[in-house]
Amino acid sequence: MNESAPSPDYTVEKQLARTAGVTLVWWAHGIVRLLLAVAMVYYGVAKLVFGQFGVTDMGDALIAQGEMSPMGVLWRMVALSPLFQFLGGLAELGAALALLWRRTIPLGAVLAGASMALVFVLNLGYDVPVKQISLALLIMSVLVLIPWMPRLSRALLGHGEIRPGPVPVLIPWRPLARVTNVLGPIAALALVGLIGWGVSGMYPERSTDETTPAGVWTVQEDAAAPAAQLSEDTRWSAIAFGEVEYGGLASVQLRRADGELLHGRYERTGEGTVELSLRPLRDPGTTAQEYIDSEPTELTLSIVEREDGTLHATGGGQDLVLAPNDSAMVLYERGFSWGVRPDDPFNR
Repeated sequence: MNESAPSPDYTVEKQLARTAGVTLVWWAHGIVRLLLAVAMVYYGVAKLVFGQFGVTDMGDALIAQGEMSPMGVLWRMVALSPLFQFLGGLAELGAALALLWRRTIPLGAVLAGASMALVFVLNLGYDVPVKQISLALLIMSVLVLIPWMPRLSRALLGHGEIRPGPVPVLIPWRPLARVTNVLGPIAALALVGLIGWGVSGMYPERSTDETTPAGVWTVQEDAAAPAAQLSEDTRWSAIAFGEVEYGGLASVQLRRADGELLHGRYERTGEGTVELSLRPLRDPGTTAQEYIDSEPTELTLSIVEREDGTLHATGGGQDLVLAPNDSAMVLYERGFSWGVRPDDPFNR
Protein backbone atom coordinates (compact mmCIF):
# COMPACT_ATOMS: atom_id res chain seq x y z
CA MET A 1 0.00 0.00 0.00
CA ASN A 2 1.29 3.47 -0.93
CA GLU A 3 1.47 5.43 2.34
CA SER A 4 1.88 8.76 0.48
CA ALA A 5 -1.55 8.49 -1.19
CA PRO A 6 -4.33 10.42 0.56
CA SER A 7 -6.85 8.37 2.49
CA PRO A 8 -10.39 8.08 1.10
CA ASP A 9 -11.71 9.92 4.16
CA TYR A 10 -9.40 12.87 3.50
CA THR A 11 -10.44 13.01 -0.15
CA VAL A 12 -14.13 13.01 0.80
CA GLU A 13 -13.56 15.72 3.42
CA LYS A 14 -11.66 17.83 0.89
CA GLN A 15 -14.46 17.42 -1.66
CA LEU A 16 -17.10 18.32 0.93
CA ALA A 17 -15.12 21.38 2.02
CA ARG A 18 -14.74 22.48 -1.59
CA THR A 19 -18.45 21.96 -2.28
CA ALA A 20 -19.37 23.88 0.88
CA GLY A 21 -17.02 26.73 -0.03
CA VAL A 22 -18.30 26.98 -3.61
CA THR A 23 -21.90 26.85 -2.39
CA LEU A 24 -21.29 29.64 0.15
CA VAL A 25 -19.70 31.80 -2.54
CA TRP A 26 -22.67 31.22 -4.84
CA TRP A 27 -25.03 32.09 -1.99
CA ALA A 28 -23.18 35.36 -1.37
CA HIS A 29 -23.24 35.98 -5.10
CA GLY A 30 -26.97 35.19 -5.14
CA ILE A 31 -27.73 37.65 -2.32
CA VAL A 32 -25.90 40.45 -4.15
CA ARG A 33 -27.68 39.47 -7.36
CA LEU A 34 -31.09 39.48 -5.66
CA LEU A 35 -30.53 42.90 -4.05
CA LEU A 36 -29.38 44.30 -7.38
CA ALA A 37 -32.41 42.82 -9.16
CA VAL A 38 -34.80 44.28 -6.57
CA ALA A 39 -33.26 47.74 -7.03
CA MET A 40 -33.49 47.40 -10.82
CA VAL A 41 -37.16 46.43 -10.60
CA TYR A 42 -37.88 49.38 -8.31
CA TYR A 43 -36.20 52.02 -10.47
CA GLY A 44 -37.28 50.38 -13.72
CA VAL A 45 -40.99 50.29 -12.86
CA ALA A 46 -40.81 53.84 -11.44
CA LYS A 47 -39.68 55.03 -14.87
CA LEU A 48 -42.08 52.85 -16.85
CA VAL A 49 -45.09 54.36 -15.06
CA PHE A 50 -43.55 57.86 -15.43
CA GLY A 51 -43.47 58.22 -11.67
CA GLN A 52 -39.82 58.94 -10.93
CA PHE A 53 -39.50 61.98 -13.21
CA GLY A 54 -43.15 62.63 -13.97
CA VAL A 55 -44.30 64.16 -17.25
CA THR A 56 -43.62 67.69 -18.43
CA ASP A 57 -46.47 70.13 -17.93
CA MET A 58 -47.10 73.80 -18.69
CA GLY A 59 -47.72 74.47 -15.01
CA ASP A 60 -43.90 74.56 -14.89
CA ALA A 61 -43.58 77.05 -17.77
CA LEU A 62 -42.50 80.21 -15.96
CA ILE A 63 -39.33 79.12 -14.17
CA ALA A 64 -36.18 80.57 -15.75
CA GLN A 65 -33.06 78.54 -16.47
CA GLY A 66 -31.02 80.34 -13.84
CA GLU A 67 -33.66 79.62 -11.19
CA MET A 68 -33.43 75.87 -11.70
CA SER A 69 -31.16 73.62 -9.67
CA PRO A 70 -28.93 71.20 -11.60
CA MET A 71 -31.17 68.36 -10.40
CA GLY A 72 -34.21 70.30 -11.60
CA VAL A 73 -32.66 70.63 -15.07
CA LEU A 74 -32.14 66.84 -15.24
CA TRP A 75 -35.66 66.06 -13.99
CA ARG A 76 -37.23 68.39 -16.55
CA MET A 77 -35.02 67.05 -19.35
CA VAL A 78 -36.05 63.45 -18.69
CA ALA A 79 -39.71 64.37 -18.09
CA LEU A 80 -39.77 66.15 -21.46
CA SER A 81 -38.97 62.87 -23.26
CA PRO A 82 -41.31 60.02 -22.26
CA LEU A 83 -39.49 57.82 -24.79
CA PHE A 84 -36.13 58.30 -23.04
CA GLN A 85 -37.70 57.67 -19.64
CA PHE A 86 -39.57 54.58 -20.84
CA LEU A 87 -36.52 53.03 -22.54
CA GLY A 88 -34.44 53.67 -19.42
CA GLY A 89 -37.02 51.88 -17.30
CA LEU A 90 -37.26 49.04 -19.83
CA ALA A 91 -33.48 48.51 -19.69
CA GLU A 92 -33.48 48.41 -15.89
CA LEU A 93 -36.48 46.08 -15.67
CA GLY A 94 -34.95 43.85 -18.36
CA ALA A 95 -31.72 43.72 -16.38
CA ALA A 96 -33.67 42.64 -13.29
CA LEU A 97 -35.47 39.86 -15.13
CA ALA A 98 -32.21 38.59 -16.61
CA LEU A 99 -30.53 38.66 -13.19
CA LEU A 100 -33.23 36.45 -11.72
CA TRP A 101 -32.77 33.69 -14.33
CA ARG A 102 -29.57 31.65 -13.83
CA ARG A 103 -28.59 31.31 -17.47
CA THR A 104 -29.02 35.01 -18.29
CA ILE A 105 -27.19 36.41 -15.26
CA PRO A 106 -24.24 37.81 -17.28
CA LEU A 107 -26.63 39.61 -19.64
CA GLY A 108 -28.47 41.10 -16.67
CA ALA A 109 -25.22 42.18 -15.01
CA VAL A 110 -24.02 43.88 -18.21
CA LEU A 111 -27.37 45.68 -18.66
CA ALA A 112 -27.47 46.73 -15.01
CA GLY A 113 -23.84 47.88 -15.10
CA ALA A 114 -24.34 49.94 -18.25
CA SER A 115 -27.53 51.52 -16.85
CA MET A 116 -25.95 52.32 -13.50
CA ALA A 117 -22.82 53.73 -15.13
CA LEU A 118 -25.00 56.21 -17.04
CA VAL A 119 -27.07 56.99 -13.94
CA PHE A 120 -23.92 57.51 -11.86
CA VAL A 121 -22.50 59.97 -14.41
CA LEU A 122 -25.83 61.85 -14.54
CA ASN A 123 -25.97 61.96 -10.73
CA LEU A 124 -22.45 63.38 -10.63
CA GLY A 125 -23.05 65.90 -13.40
CA TYR A 126 -26.39 67.17 -12.10
CA ASP A 127 -25.67 66.88 -8.35
CA VAL A 128 -28.42 64.35 -7.62
CA PRO A 129 -28.16 63.22 -3.96
CA VAL A 130 -28.10 59.47 -4.66
CA LYS A 131 -24.57 59.26 -6.06
CA GLN A 132 -23.52 56.66 -3.48
CA ILE A 133 -26.51 54.44 -4.25
CA SER A 134 -25.88 54.45 -8.01
CA LEU A 135 -22.17 53.78 -7.40
CA ALA A 136 -23.01 50.88 -5.07
CA LEU A 137 -25.35 49.39 -7.68
CA LEU A 138 -22.64 49.76 -10.32
CA ILE A 139 -20.14 47.93 -8.08
CA MET A 140 -22.72 45.22 -7.38
CA SER A 141 -23.19 44.75 -11.14
CA VAL A 142 -19.44 44.22 -11.54
CA LEU A 143 -19.37 41.76 -8.63
CA VAL A 144 -22.20 39.74 -10.15
CA LEU A 145 -20.37 39.66 -13.50
CA ILE A 146 -17.03 38.44 -12.08
CA PRO A 147 -17.58 34.66 -12.64
CA TRP A 148 -18.19 35.31 -16.36
CA MET A 149 -15.44 37.89 -16.92
CA PRO A 150 -12.80 35.45 -18.29
CA ARG A 151 -15.30 34.16 -20.83
CA LEU A 152 -16.40 37.67 -21.80
CA SER A 153 -12.81 38.89 -22.14
CA ARG A 154 -12.00 35.99 -24.47
CA ALA A 155 -15.11 36.71 -26.51
CA LEU A 156 -14.23 40.41 -26.80
CA LEU A 157 -10.49 40.01 -27.36
CA GLY A 158 -10.82 36.97 -29.62
CA HIS A 159 -8.15 34.94 -27.83
CA GLY A 160 -8.52 31.32 -26.72
CA GLU A 161 -11.39 28.90 -26.61
CA ILE A 162 -14.67 30.20 -25.22
CA ARG A 163 -15.84 27.59 -22.78
CA PRO A 164 -19.37 27.27 -21.38
CA GLY A 165 -20.04 29.75 -18.61
CA PRO A 166 -20.58 28.75 -14.99
CA VAL A 167 -24.07 28.04 -13.71
CA PRO A 168 -24.78 29.09 -10.10
CA VAL A 169 -25.44 26.12 -7.82
CA LEU A 170 -27.17 27.18 -4.60
CA ILE A 171 -28.41 23.68 -3.72
CA PRO A 172 -25.73 21.02 -4.35
CA TRP A 173 -28.15 18.16 -3.57
CA ARG A 174 -29.62 17.27 -6.96
CA PRO A 175 -33.08 15.96 -5.93
CA LEU A 176 -33.82 19.24 -4.12
CA ALA A 177 -32.11 21.29 -6.84
CA ARG A 178 -34.55 19.92 -9.41
CA VAL A 179 -37.42 21.33 -7.35
CA THR A 180 -35.78 24.73 -6.75
CA ASN A 181 -34.86 25.01 -10.42
CA VAL A 182 -38.59 25.05 -11.18
CA LEU A 183 -39.78 27.05 -8.18
CA GLY A 184 -36.96 29.62 -8.42
CA PRO A 185 -38.13 31.28 -11.66
CA ILE A 186 -41.73 31.25 -10.44
CA ALA A 187 -40.69 32.95 -7.20
CA ALA A 188 -38.59 35.44 -9.19
CA LEU A 189 -41.53 36.41 -11.40
CA ALA A 190 -43.76 36.71 -8.32
CA LEU A 191 -41.16 38.99 -6.71
CA VAL A 192 -40.97 41.20 -9.80
CA GLY A 193 -44.77 41.39 -9.96
CA LEU A 194 -45.08 42.26 -6.27
CA ILE A 195 -42.44 44.98 -6.38
CA GLY A 196 -43.82 46.36 -9.63
CA TRP A 197 -47.34 46.50 -8.21
CA GLY A 198 -46.07 48.19 -5.05
CA VAL A 199 -43.99 50.79 -6.92
CA SER A 200 -46.75 51.65 -9.39
CA GLY A 201 -49.12 52.14 -6.46
CA MET A 202 -46.75 54.60 -4.76
CA TYR A 203 -47.67 57.41 -7.14
CA PRO A 204 -51.03 59.21 -7.15
CA GLU A 205 -53.42 58.66 -10.02
CA ARG A 206 -52.52 60.81 -13.03
CA SER A 207 -55.07 62.40 -15.35
CA THR A 208 -55.23 65.28 -17.82
CA ASP A 209 -57.70 68.16 -17.82
CA GLU A 210 -57.18 70.63 -20.67
CA THR A 211 -60.14 72.83 -19.79
CA THR A 212 -59.80 76.41 -18.55
CA PRO A 213 -57.67 77.65 -16.88
CA ALA A 214 -54.99 75.21 -18.13
CA GLY A 215 -52.37 77.16 -20.07
CA VAL A 216 -49.86 79.98 -19.73
CA TRP A 217 -51.32 83.45 -19.24
CA THR A 218 -49.97 87.00 -19.16
CA VAL A 219 -51.65 89.69 -17.08
CA GLN A 220 -53.19 92.07 -19.61
CA GLU A 221 -55.08 94.27 -17.16
CA ASP A 222 -54.84 94.72 -13.40
CA ALA A 223 -57.26 96.80 -11.32
CA ALA A 224 -54.55 97.37 -8.68
CA ALA A 225 -52.28 100.38 -8.92
CA PRO A 226 -48.55 99.79 -9.46
CA ALA A 227 -46.06 100.34 -6.63
CA ALA A 228 -43.74 103.32 -6.65
CA GLN A 229 -40.73 101.05 -7.20
CA LEU A 230 -40.68 97.95 -9.40
CA SER A 231 -38.81 96.01 -6.68
CA GLU A 232 -41.81 96.56 -4.40
CA ASP A 233 -44.48 95.73 -6.96
CA THR A 234 -46.16 92.45 -5.96
CA ARG A 235 -48.80 92.57 -8.68
CA TRP A 236 -48.98 89.52 -10.94
CA SER A 237 -47.33 89.54 -14.34
CA ALA A 238 -47.88 85.94 -15.53
CA ILE A 239 -49.40 82.68 -14.31
CA ALA A 240 -49.19 79.11 -15.65
CA PHE A 241 -51.79 76.46 -14.85
CA GLY A 242 -50.88 72.83 -15.54
CA GLU A 243 -53.17 70.31 -17.19
CA VAL A 244 -51.67 67.14 -15.70
CA GLU A 245 -53.35 66.30 -12.41
CA TYR A 246 -52.05 64.01 -9.69
CA GLY A 247 -54.87 63.02 -7.37
CA GLY A 248 -56.87 66.06 -8.50
CA LEU A 249 -53.99 68.53 -8.03
CA ALA A 250 -52.10 70.20 -10.88
CA SER A 251 -48.99 72.37 -10.87
CA VAL A 252 -49.13 76.16 -11.01
CA GLN A 253 -46.51 78.91 -11.21
CA LEU A 254 -46.97 82.63 -10.61
CA ARG A 255 -44.55 85.38 -11.62
CA ARG A 256 -44.87 88.72 -9.88
CA ALA A 257 -43.97 92.10 -11.33
CA ASP A 258 -41.00 92.33 -8.94
CA GLY A 259 -39.61 89.15 -10.54
CA GLU A 260 -40.33 86.69 -7.71
CA LEU A 261 -41.59 83.27 -8.73
CA LEU A 262 -44.11 81.32 -6.66
CA HIS A 263 -45.01 77.73 -7.43
CA GLY A 264 -47.26 75.06 -6.03
CA ARG A 265 -50.50 73.23 -6.77
CA TYR A 266 -54.02 74.18 -7.66
CA GLU A 267 -57.33 72.34 -7.57
CA ARG A 268 -60.53 72.87 -9.51
CA THR A 269 -63.15 73.13 -6.76
CA GLY A 270 -66.21 74.15 -8.72
CA GLU A 271 -67.51 75.69 -11.92
CA GLY A 272 -64.94 78.37 -12.70
CA THR A 273 -63.34 78.24 -9.24
CA VAL A 274 -59.79 77.16 -8.40
CA GLU A 275 -57.88 77.03 -5.13
CA LEU A 276 -54.15 77.78 -5.22
CA SER A 277 -51.44 76.88 -2.73
CA LEU A 278 -48.18 78.70 -3.50
CA ARG A 279 -44.70 78.97 -2.05
CA PRO A 280 -41.58 80.85 -3.19
CA LEU A 281 -38.73 78.81 -4.64
CA ARG A 282 -36.81 76.83 -2.04
CA ASP A 283 -33.61 78.60 -0.95
CA PRO A 284 -30.28 76.72 -1.01
CA GLY A 285 -29.49 75.32 2.44
CA THR A 286 -33.16 74.93 3.41
CA THR A 287 -34.02 71.35 4.30
CA ALA A 288 -36.95 69.65 2.62
CA GLN A 289 -38.80 69.40 5.95
CA GLU A 290 -38.32 73.10 6.70
CA TYR A 291 -39.64 73.96 3.27
CA ILE A 292 -42.67 71.69 3.63
CA ASP A 293 -43.41 73.15 7.07
CA SER A 294 -43.33 76.73 5.76
CA GLU A 295 -46.72 78.39 5.50
CA PRO A 296 -47.99 78.52 1.89
CA THR A 297 -49.96 81.36 0.34
CA GLU A 298 -53.47 80.08 -0.28
CA LEU A 299 -56.15 81.84 -2.28
CA THR A 300 -59.31 81.12 -4.21
CA LEU A 301 -59.86 82.50 -7.70
CA SER A 302 -63.06 82.77 -9.68
CA ILE A 303 -62.27 82.52 -13.39
CA VAL A 304 -64.59 83.45 -16.24
CA GLU A 305 -63.60 82.81 -19.86
CA ARG A 306 -64.49 85.66 -22.22
CA GLU A 307 -65.48 85.44 -25.85
CA ASP A 308 -62.14 86.91 -27.00
CA GLY A 309 -60.21 84.06 -25.29
CA THR A 310 -59.07 86.07 -22.28
CA LEU A 311 -59.87 85.18 -18.68
CA HIS A 312 -61.32 87.40 -15.99
CA ALA A 313 -59.83 86.29 -12.65
CA THR A 314 -61.08 87.66 -9.35
CA GLY A 315 -60.56 86.75 -5.71
CA GLY A 316 -57.76 86.79 -3.19
CA GLY A 317 -57.39 90.54 -3.65
CA GLN A 318 -56.99 90.19 -7.42
CA ASP A 319 -59.03 91.59 -10.30
CA LEU A 320 -57.22 90.62 -13.48
CA VAL A 321 -57.64 90.07 -17.19
CA LEU A 322 -55.38 87.23 -18.37
CA ALA A 323 -54.36 86.84 -22.02
CA PRO A 324 -52.97 83.57 -23.44
CA ASN A 325 -49.18 83.54 -23.93
CA ASP A 326 -48.64 81.35 -27.01
CA SER A 327 -44.89 81.95 -27.02
CA ALA A 328 -44.56 80.27 -23.61
CA MET A 329 -46.34 77.15 -24.93
CA VAL A 330 -43.82 76.19 -27.63
CA LEU A 331 -42.01 73.69 -25.40
CA TYR A 332 -45.25 71.79 -24.78
CA GLU A 333 -46.87 72.11 -28.22
CA ARG A 334 -43.96 71.89 -30.67
CA GLY A 335 -44.13 68.09 -30.77
CA PHE A 336 -42.06 65.67 -32.85
CA SER A 337 -41.37 65.74 -36.57
CA TRP A 338 -39.42 63.11 -38.51
CA GLY A 339 -38.70 65.37 -41.45
CA VAL A 340 -37.13 68.81 -41.62
CA ARG A 341 -39.55 71.66 -40.98
CA PRO A 342 -39.46 74.98 -42.84
CA ASP A 343 -38.28 76.78 -39.70
CA ASP A 344 -35.53 74.26 -38.82
CA PRO A 345 -33.14 74.47 -37.10
CA PHE A 346 -35.53 75.80 -34.46
CA ASN A 347 -33.24 76.17 -31.44
CA ARG A 348 -34.21 78.89 -29.04
